[in-house]
Amino acid sequence: MQEIRIPQASMEMTEGSIETWHVENGAAVKEGETLYSLETDKVVMDVESPAAGIIKIIGEPGTSYAVGDLIATIE
Repeated sequence: MQEIRIPQASMEMTEGSIETWHVENGAAVKEGETLYSLETDKVVMDVESPAAGIIKIIGEPGTSYAVGDLIATIE
């Protein structure tokens, strides 16, 4: 199982919010495929899948999460 956590996009970043998921819960994803858009206080960035498998989405769009919070898993 691969855990998907909120990344630290900059040294100052302490939290970010999921702007939108680009995949559906339970979908098969490929390594390198865009999973979601992360909004920080400075930028919106697309975050890619680190692995291939079936994604289980935990994080909700529009919700703010601390760096390192678990937002999905890939099995």
